[in-house]
Amino acid sequence: MTINKLVSIMSKFFVSIVLITATGFIFTSVSYAGTPEHVVVEGYATITGDKKDIARDKAVSDAFRRAIEQVVGVMVEAETVVRNFELLNDRIYSQTVGYIKNYKIIEEKIEGDTLKIRIEANVAISSLEKDLDAIGILIKRVGKPRLMLLISEQNIIHDKPSYWWAGNTAPSIGTVESILTQKFMEKGFTLVDRQVILAGIKGDPTLAHNLDVNLSNDAALTLASMGEAEVVVIGHAVAKAGPSIMETTLRSCQANMSAKVINADNGETLASVSTNAVAVHVDPITGGTEAFKKAANEMADKLIAQILAKWQRRLGGAHTIKLIAGGLDFSNLADFKKFLKDNVRGIVDIYERSYRDGTAKLDIEIKGSAKEAAEELSNKMFNKGVIVVTSLTGNVISIKFISIHNP
Repeated sequence: MTINKLVSIMSKFFVSIVLITATGFIFTSVSYAGTPEHVVVEGYATITGDKKDIARDKAVSDAFRRAIEQVVGVMVEAETVVRNFELLNDRIYSQTVGYIKNYKIIEEKIEGDTLKIRIEANVAISSLEKDLDAIGILIKRVGKPRLMLLISEQNIIHDKPSYWWAGNTAPSIGTVESILTQKFMEKGFTLVDRQVILAGIKGDPTLAHNLDVNLSNDAALTLASMGEAEVVVIGHAVAKAGPSIMETTLRSCQANMSAKVINADNGETLASVSTNAVAVHVDPITGGTEAFKKAANEMADKLIAQILAKWQRRLGGAHTIKLIAGGLDFSNLADFKKFLKDNVRGIVDIYERSYRDGTAKLDIEIKGSAKEAAEELSNKMFNKGVIVVTSLTGNVISIKFISIHNP
């Protein structure tokens, strides 16, 4: 088998091999916890008829592809990349030139009939993220969070808003909720089953009594916990009809909407948007519905954009996660903070929030995800005890220390 043929075979399975074994010809200049912009890669091409210039161009193209594969591998989990290899190949890997802002050749040599080059490439991360988002892969970086919609809706003929969490009935999905549902699902979000939440409300009369159209954050988070939602959208939509237009039967109908998105595990606000739209129709109800559709489509796009921007900054830079450590002596707290910095990659700083009855609550500013931090902490030894992860969400880790007594 020739070197060229071997290289061709290796290239075909390059992405999965790199991601699974973390070996190969690609090296990044930054930690995997952040998204790299600068990568150093090698590219290969066969020299045919002593045409080294053509071989060099092909080797550069090969290196470009490997650079993009490496960056995508850092941005998206290995399983997702392998499963979507053909889609990535058609939409991303075939357009590598557009993602390389600049590059320089740092080494070039000939081995037999193969030209090998090493380049340093600067990858346009924002463009790559945008295109990954367009094909539905970027959202998977944050684990396809489950989402719950709490949207009240009041169309023109109704004297009060309709909302499904009233608990006594399960009204049909309104116009606004239907559009938001479709938009979020297209982006890869999974919506929780509200029937599970309704069952929980009916089983808790005290909770049901305190639920109304104006939900507090605490009430919304309680409902989210029932459905195991990780993201909650709380909003209101109202449509009103104006007077007839220029002595015709046409009515101008206006919809006003506002919504905010919060993390269900820590109450952090991810997005906040207000929109309005106007529709003209002879039937005020139809006009209000059309205005709802326009306002809801605009709102969905803006909410999703803000959410993804927030998560992109979180994945690419430092953000705060909460660590709840049970079974920790106060005298060991300082040593435990040092232990965290020594054993969890990407920690920028640690802030003590409280200590009570053997439980410390810490805010950790970190580059990376809570899941990665939890995996690095799990089953580690500290002060003659083992760390056990008892719960994990996107932003909160709970652990406890189990003492090990030597015989």
